Amino acid sequence: MMNKSKIQWTEMSWNPITGCRHNCEYCYARKQARRFSGDIRLNKGTGQMKQYLGDVPSENVCYVLPQPFRNAKGRVVPFPVGFEPTLHEYRLCMPAQRKKPTTIFVCSMADLFGAWVPDEWIKRVFDACEAAPWHNYLFLTKNPQRYTDLANARALPEHDNWWYGTSVTKKGDKFFGGRITDHIFLSIEPLHESLDAGLGSFGGAEWIIVGAETGIRPGKITPKREWIENIIEAASITQAAVFLKNSKEMDAVWGAPLIQQLPPELEREDDPEIPHCKACGFAMTEEQGKRGTLYRCGLARAKHIPGRHTRTSPRWCPIRNSKEANKNE
Repeated sequence: MMNKSKIQWTEMSWNPITGCRHNCEYCYARKQARRFSGDIRLNKGTGQMKQYLGDVPSENVCYVLPQPFRNAKGRVVPFPVGFEPTLHEYRLCMPAQRKKPTTIFVCSMADLFGAWVPDEWIKRVFDACEAAPWHNYLFLTKNPQRYTDLANARALPEHDNWWYGTSVTKKGDKFFGGRITDHIFLSIEPLHESLDAGLGSFGGAEWIIVGAETGIRPGKITPKREWIENIIEAASITQAAVFLKNSKEMDAVWGAPLIQQLPPELEREDDPEIPHCKACGFAMTEEQGKRGTLYRCGLARAKHIPGRHTRTSPRWCPIRNSKEANKNE
């Protein structure tokens, strides 16, 4: 599963592992997993998955899915054991299959570095990332001690395009005890109290993401503006980039415009402007009654413009080709 992400600070999410045992009361991922799990008891009896019997305590049962799980109707079930830790082996090849350089959030539906995750699973995910070195990879955990343990065992890869993050919500949450690698970041989401005491430089984080709790959970906490101001002021001391996530809750507290900075290494140049066929001066239209409007290109021998290219011009567009040729000169 690699999808375009609604998370504003990344481009895509990839979940070779799903499931988490932190039991955060505000967790959106757990709700989503339960929604798309089907009958877990019946799923476990189908024989499509197997229990992992490696380096995890016997009471922490984990599962392995060699292929996508299908129910009795043949439909794929993305979370057949709910939010129990699961390795989806068939997803490990997905980064290498995507050739366009992309910023990928690894395991948005899990904590890859949770204490229950087998070392072997982490290594297999790392190997899959290293097989596609043209992407940026973002990792995030509420258990940063695992970073330190892996680093001490020389099992934490260091690459210019890999970012290791820690998630905190309040004072007392664990974050970096030292600089484990060149690129580290902090996700303060949801912000549940002021973090102005003792955080200093946020453990050397180069990038700080701040978000408000969303949803309708009873006891939902709305951050105060001064809590956010304290974070921004502390980040300015070390020139860390700050990204405020857009939501109606954050808009109500902070207003517009939101600060949405990215580290220079994660910024991408915009694609060159390409004429949209509907807006192109050479687009020819033909009304077809109930079938709607047919679009043809007046520059390409009246060639039909496929549906999706009414929004962005096709590869055979002579204007597009000339612009891309100029870019490569």
